[in-house]
Amino acid sequence: METRLPLDKTSRISEFIKKFLNRQSCTKRELLQLLGHLNFAMRVIIPGRSFVSYLISLSTTVKDLKDKIYLTDECRTDLRFWYSFLVNWNGINMFYDSDYTSVRDIELYTDAASTIGYGGYFKGKWFCSPWPDDLNSPCEKKFSMAFLELYPIVVAAILWGHSWTTKRILFRCDNEATVHIVNKGRSRCLLIMKLMRTLTLYACINNFCFRAEHVPGVQNNISDSLSRLQLERFKILAPLADKVPHKCPPVSRVMWH
Repeated sequence: METRLPLDKTSRISEFIKKFLNRQSCTKRELLQLLGHLNFAMRVIIPGRSFVSYLISLSTTVKDLKDKIYLTDECRTDLRFWYSFLVNWNGINMFYDSDYTSVRDIELYTDAASTIGYGGYFKGKWFCSPWPDDLNSPCEKKFSMAFLELYPIVVAAILWGHSWTTKRILFRCDNEATVHIVNKGRSRCLLIMKLMRTLTLYACINNFCFRAEHVPGVQNNISDSLSRLQLERFKILAPLADKVPHKCPPVSRVMWH
């Protein structure tokens, strides 16, 4: 079964968003019109719901429909997310599975070691890497554990999200902050928001949705060995895994910009 957003409606919404991208302000009436278009789209594009919450909050900052609202950088970034997806979408989404699929059931594991690297495993496929130089030392305070735990999840979605079509993916994590951010879809941290936008974009592109649950002390030896770059240990733990890992995407692709 599938749901559709007519292509003419998709085009109208895209054009309406485009008009806002370079504007510094709009009236409350105009912003509410935009929200009406996006609410219509979200009947089909469920993962995109987290990217209207900020726009809704912004619309409540003034009372009169003629009052001016200044469009912040974060507002325009959310609109760029919508525009980037809609202009490349065919307007069709398949219905999601009725139940959530635990990452354990599909052998999907990710992990991060704060001072070493990150890794992920999915049905014999895998990736691992030291933290990229582009991140300027991820063990610095500005890169919280929530950021570090989320990073390999996003990499996994980029590499393998096409295999999760119609699934409701349930990520398991022992970091409560990461779980809260994934389920809310937003964070006050701009760096984490760059990851969330990418994760949401690939969920929309590949037609899956996701949430997270907190599991204290959750650990998987396979992903732990990958995040610590212990490849000999990994080969013992997963002898049937692919011989060659997936190449990790660059930071510029993982973090929305």
